[in-house]
Amino acid sequence: MNANLFWNNRGITYVVLTLVFGTFYAVNNLLTAQLYLAPGAHLVHLPSGFKLLLVLVFGMVGALSVFTVSLVAGLGFYFVGEMPLSIELAIANAIAPFLTVKFFLDQQLVQPDLSDLRLKVLALMGLLYAVLNSAMNQLLLFWNHAIQNMVDGLMIMFTGDVLGVILVLGLLRLAMRWAKRKLQATEDNQLPPAP
Repeated sequence: MNANLFWNNRGITYVVLTLVFGTFYAVNNLLTAQLYLAPGAHLVHLPSGFKLLLVLVFGMVGALSVFTVSLVAGLGFYFVGEMPLSIELAIANAIAPFLTVKFFLDQQLVQPDLSDLRLKVLALMGLLYAVLNSAMNQLLLFWNHAIQNMVDGLMIMFTGDVLGVILVLGLLRLAMRWAKRKLQATEDNQLPPAP
């Protein structure tokens, strides 16, 4: 696929992001089923980090992908037959990273092209996202009588979101360092020998 076609065509970007995120979400949840300790709450949830990353990089298209995958997961696996709850949770899952990114952009703590994104700002962004995401999800579950004790689910989900964000962003940072070193080594090998 032509890279420009992916970046410039929102429809194609949405489909690709949704398929990739949906696949990752499904595989992650299958492999970490034992960490699903309360309705809507994993002790470690890598997809939470990817939700924030998708919205940070792709904006509204990323949020729509998160909404779609969350809706399919809710209707198909976690809350079968509970369409209103599944829709509400899908909206919350898309809104939490969107509001987080919007806040940081509106406050000019980060530029839209992310060129000035620093680790401290990214950490604060991850914490705000984890608070919003876990609070909205657990409040909706409590409101719809899917859980009786909101506090336990909130603590588990907040922990899972924070760990998911840290792990995903940490892996991304390591990948970027590795790619930078590889690029530098390639450039060094292409330089003519010193006279």
